[in-house]
Amino acid sequence: MNLLHKKSILECTELEERIHQVETNQLLQKILSLPNFDCDFEVTFEDDYHKEMNDPLFYESNLHRISDFLETRDIKNGVDTLLTKDNHLAFRAFGENYTARGKDGILTTLVTVKCFGEGRMPIDMSRYFSTPEPTVENSLTL
Repeated sequence: MNLLHKKSILECTELEERIHQVETNQLLQKILSLPNFDCDFEVTFEDDYHKEMNDPLFYESNLHRISDFLETRDIKNGVDTLLTKDNHLAFRAFGENYTARGKDGILTTLVTVKCFGEGRMPIDMSRYFSTPEPTVENSLTL
């Protein structure tokens, strides 16, 4: 998956969190400027504890409802926006911290947004979104 931010919210300093939020708002504005495609939202749990006990969830919706949908998820520690290898839009939501089985974790949920055009043809979201240009800071971590 390709991150559509300069860095993940989990790696941000306080100042970088503000920049991340501006980037998120810009991405959401871009989403609202696109056609309101029919979509499937696939919700999978990525953290060790929750992925063992939860099957993926599937919802039918449309693209302009993604912001409202994300607000129903646990996003206490922020959200990253990504493009999947299949060029679907995705949001990784970082929720509450927890301790289970003696280990600490963060509830991590991936919401994959699969958009469709006429005849349920998949939309290649890389046509609308590209990854940020590498900078000196993030090129060192590549």
